[in-house]
Amino acid sequence: MNALPITQLLPALQQALTTANQLILQAPTGAGKSTALPLALLDWPEINGRILMLEPRRVAARSIAAYLARCRQQPLGQTIGYRVRGETQVSRNTRLEIITEGILTRMIQQDPTLDGVAMVIFDEIHERHLTTDLGLALALEVQTSVRDDLKILAMSATLQGLPLAQLMPDAITLSSEGRSFPVSVAYRAVPANVQARSALPAWLSHMGKSIVAMFAGSDDLPELTTMQRQGAMLAFLPGRAEIIKLQEYLTGRLPDDVQIYLMYGDLPAELQDAAIAPPITGKRKLVLSTNVAESSLTIEGITMVVDCGYRRQASFNPRTGVTRLGLKRISQASAQQRAGRAGRLAAGFCLRLWSQEEQGRLAAADEPEIQCGELLPAVLEAANWGVKSLSQLPLLTPANAANEAVAWELLQTLELVDRQHKLTAHGRAAYQFGAASPRLAHMLVKAQTRVAESSDKQLLGLACLLAALLEARSRGAGCDVLDKLPQLLRGPEAKQAKLWLRRCQLPEEPARYLHAANSQDVAWLLALAFPDRIARARGAAGFVLANGTGVVLEHDDALASAEWLVIADFQEQEGRSSGRAYLAAMLPAGLLDNELAFLTEWREDAAWDDNKGRFLAERQLCLGKLVLKRELLPQPDNALKRKALLTLIRQRGLGLLNMDDSVRQLQFRLRLAQSVDPIQFPDVSDAALLASLEQWLAPYLDDVSQLKQLATLDIYSLLLNRLPWQARQQLDEWLPTHWPMVTGTRAPIRYDENGRALLSVRLQEALGMSDSPRLLQGKLVITMELLSPAHRPLALTADLASFWQGSYTDVKKEMRGRYPKHLWPDDPANTLPTKYTKKKTEAKLS
Repeated sequence: MNALPITQLLPALQQALTTANQLILQAPTGAGKSTALPLALLDWPEINGRILMLEPRRVAARSIAAYLARCRQQPLGQTIGYRVRGETQVSRNTRLEIITEGILTRMIQQDPTLDGVAMVIFDEIHERHLTTDLGLALALEVQTSVRDDLKILAMSATLQGLPLAQLMPDAITLSSEGRSFPVSVAYRAVPANVQARSALPAWLSHMGKSIVAMFAGSDDLPELTTMQRQGAMLAFLPGRAEIIKLQEYLTGRLPDDVQIYLMYGDLPAELQDAAIAPPITGKRKLVLSTNVAESSLTIEGITMVVDCGYRRQASFNPRTGVTRLGLKRISQASAQQRAGRAGRLAAGFCLRLWSQEEQGRLAAADEPEIQCGELLPAVLEAANWGVKSLSQLPLLTPANAANEAVAWELLQTLELVDRQHKLTAHGRAAYQFGAASPRLAHMLVKAQTRVAESSDKQLLGLACLLAALLEARSRGAGCDVLDKLPQLLRGPEAKQAKLWLRRCQLPEEPARYLHAANSQDVAWLLALAFPDRIARARGAAGFVLANGTGVVLEHDDALASAEWLVIADFQEQEGRSSGRAYLAAMLPAGLLDNELAFLTEWREDAAWDDNKGRFLAERQLCLGKLVLKRELLPQPDNALKRKALLTLIRQRGLGLLNMDDSVRQLQFRLRLAQSVDPIQFPDVSDAALLASLEQWLAPYLDDVSQLKQLATLDIYSLLLNRLPWQARQQLDEWLPTHWPMVTGTRAPIRYDENGRALLSVRLQEALGMSDSPRLLQGKLVITMELLSPAHRPLALTADLASFWQGSYTDVKKEMRGRYPKHLWPDDPANTLPTKYTKKKTEAKLS
């Protein structure tokens, strides 16, 4: 420990803790920030209480805690312990707890004073998990409100692109050197002639061949030394599926002394520990891992890294309400972290399976999860904390507005918050369950309520089984949830099922509730959790969800012929408009008329019927975007007609209105004015007008009963009247419609979509002008369209002075013969302008 670089920084860090309660530490891989530092903190008098150190992954939390406990020569759970989801090893004597990020949020929510906690350490904060950002925000709230003595330490391998200093401007920032050995890097992109195998894509097949060649001693990589070949290899892949496929490919192809280990988040703890442990004597180790091994985790003996360059990124689609796991290129920061794993113990080697040119095009850092992920759990945490928007929390990065809006809307649908985003009594009960998904917590509370009314605990037990199954995200052949429930009798799913049964104070016997499970109860429970995913068949095209999304099942799936389903798990498909369902249950239609009737509502709607040439109005019973029943309304009111007209205009475009040249000119002028003063001048582009029809057009539609009447509306006046008097005056001053010539002519100015102002005038009337006029406070040069006496274009210029000195000579030669009665002076810039012939001009001058 004393040889780690962080030890050189410990005196400065200890001194900083006497004057500041916020610290930022930059320490590269191998510096000892996750090991030597927390051990030192245990012995400092400045830390009077427990220390919580956050790690982004469970395997890292367990590994670091076990290592530090060994360093103190104590069993886990004494001075040093850990907390991860579903597993805890702490005692009343524990002073240093290694915890995963979500645990801290729950601890703060349960005890907003963090009583007994002296310090919170955020390790590997650069990974930007949503739970990290939220945990840091709540910790800062606690510190600034009730615990000004609480110390917060944010640690990162890099501060590049991380706005910690802006979030914590008073923090003391310290930097440590890293301890790593040089890593030579080679690039080997997938050759053009590599073909995808039946089970492997081309890049994965290329990766498998490269690994075999490296262990076999191929001469294709001269940078790889013999000593490095004898060490262990860490291969980075995007996910579990690719790891399993590559393991199958490599089995039987590697030398006999190479043993394969796996490393991913859901792997049992004992197998993760085996992957981390030193290689068996006489054996070489190959670890196939996701990005869980990028940081905080030291795998013994690694001298070689093979990086596929891909990661699995979760991207939430607010339109469908589903998270897509897509294959994405890693960032440069991630590539650097991965390569560094080969240089922890000695000089290492990293093979990147892409080109060096592509390396330069990679993004500098990964996108924060708060910008691309689902925000439903975070929004429930915010509501429980008492804020009405994530923007009210001190976050490193603002949340994605669209994703947040969808999350609040769903919480309202689930009755967890009210319209003011305040947590309801039902929401408080659901939060106490601690479920990973608010959907499942809502389902469990509803099941509890029903059990309290009927004393039948079977339904609550079934809800626990469904929660365990859905959290496991089990996928395989067939979609029917009823067919998959038996999985809960064995393996990690059984452990999770028993945990839920224990929380609900039920006998921990999954089989008891499984045997009594029926399709009606399953459908009712799932519909509570996923009301937006109740689906109706639409023929051969599959199903359409209540949120409007299309989904398909395998054609031979037993549920493919059902009329109604509840889709508990589905995934968007690349390049396809419909997602694929993985977990579903058949929904008896009668439930929508009885137990689930509260999910439906009557709405009135109207639409224009082209065939009948009139409005048709209906009263519709709706489940989200699904219409269950229709009743004709004989006479739509004005509000319905307005709604129908606005919908029609959005569908067919602004061409239904009188968007004549005067309107277009106003749009062009306002766009130019907005570029200078976006506050005073509104956006009146076509897109903005379509988005704001309710504000500027709807009030004038009450008397419209035929489509042709739309074309009679004075759109120019409607838009112009939106401007206050001062703004209209400013617009005319900055961007007039005409330019006063010395001759008395008011020359028209036309504006175009390219931001150009074009002044058309006869050349003789522009005589004496030394340069082109300017508009918009001198920012816009008028383009002069100079015309012949017959009003035909002669020249187009935005630099009149250069025209007089250059091109005018050729124009003069040609035009003198054609228009001899008009002035064509040799010195146009110093000639008085005229709109008459030479003779008439001379007469007026005399």
